[in-house]
Amino acid sequence: MRSETIRLLNLLQLLSEVGIAVGYLLGLIPFVYAWSCSWVIPLVFVNLVFAILTGNGTTVKTIINIVMAFLSLIPLLGYVFRFGGLLMSGLNLKELSKGR
Repeated sequence: MRSETIRLLNLLQLLSEVGIAVGYLLGLIPFVYAWSCSWVIPLVFVNLVFAILTGNGTTVKTIINIVMAFLSLIPLLGYVFRFGGLLMSGLNLKELSKGR
């Protein structure tokens, strides 16, 4: 793949990772995750595709984030997984912002 394409995919992954983090953050408000999961769950799969295509080292954390997104649907215990998902998103954002 060309470097411009990889750079664009990394930027798109960075933007979608911000959306995921915002969804997890909003999900810490009681009952809001039921709404925000409507974009968090699709975006984690989109991020997985970006991570696989670019090979930017975020694939494992993105797979963990997929698990966190679904486990976040568990009542009460889901808050723990939302914090975990927020942490994974933060780590991915840090990795992607390095500008590899």
